[in-house]
Amino acid sequence: MRGFAPGSGYGLGFGRPWTPAVRALILACAGAYLAQLLLGRSLPIVDWLALDTGRPLELWRWLSYALLHDGPFHLLFNALAIWMFGSDVEERLGTRRFAAFCAVSCAGAAGSVVALDVLLGRASLVIGASGIVFGLLLAYGMLFAERTITLLVFFVLPVSLKARQFVLVFGVIELLFGVAGGTRVAHFAHLGGMLFGWLFLRGAGLRPRSPGRPDAEEPGRAGGPLSALRRRLESFTRARDDRRMDELLQKVNATGIASLTEGEKRFLHRMSRRKRWH
Repeated sequence: MRGFAPGSGYGLGFGRPWTPAVRALILACAGAYLAQLLLGRSLPIVDWLALDTGRPLELWRWLSYALLHDGPFHLLFNALAIWMFGSDVEERLGTRRFAAFCAVSCAGAAGSVVALDVLLGRASLVIGASGIVFGLLLAYGMLFAERTITLLVFFVLPVSLKARQFVLVFGVIELLFGVAGGTRVAHFAHLGGMLFGWLFLRGAGLRPRSPGRPDAEEPGRAGGPLSALRRRLESFTRARDDRRMDELLQKVNATGIASLTEGEKRFLHRMSRRKRWH
């Protein structure tokens, strides 16, 4: 199943802004792929950075393997998925927590493959950001459960699913392929990315949304002192940012936008984007 089209409830169309971590991740993957093409014959880039399950203690590989790809379409589909799903997830989590989420999904996917290969007594070489992609799919399904995603199956047949159903279907497909085996795709790495992404969100106080809860409702509503403290801090931060935005808008009305500093312009742009996507 490949290809995306706007759904009736929510579309994954073009024009979506690049959030900072999403942009950095995609550019890093593109840069690594260019290095593979231009320097791969003179430098053993894949040997240095790919996940080698026969050498599990070389821990940098548990993250660096995600930057490498085995062809332009492999890179293209992963980059598109990171952009389509990651932008909204980063807006909801914040850039730092989003970066940590991607690292946990990536390392979790690597750990899943290493554990499976140790169990089966074999060694594999794994590359690609698919573990991160499937972690992001899981996060999107949790944070935006009621949004509608329309897929073009074989680029022809439109099929609409809620985000939570989309994640469930893909998870089941990956599990079936992983059990069946016989392919080069590391399906258990995909499942590992989803599992560790889910554990990260649970640990951060985020819970799957019930069908009746709107997307605009804030995550992390579960009880407990940490959740209450987090909500108070978020409320304080929003109030502070709103006050600053009001002050800057008054300044613009009084003296024009040219009177703003570059930092003030970036702040207004960030606030505008946050309000647009929330």
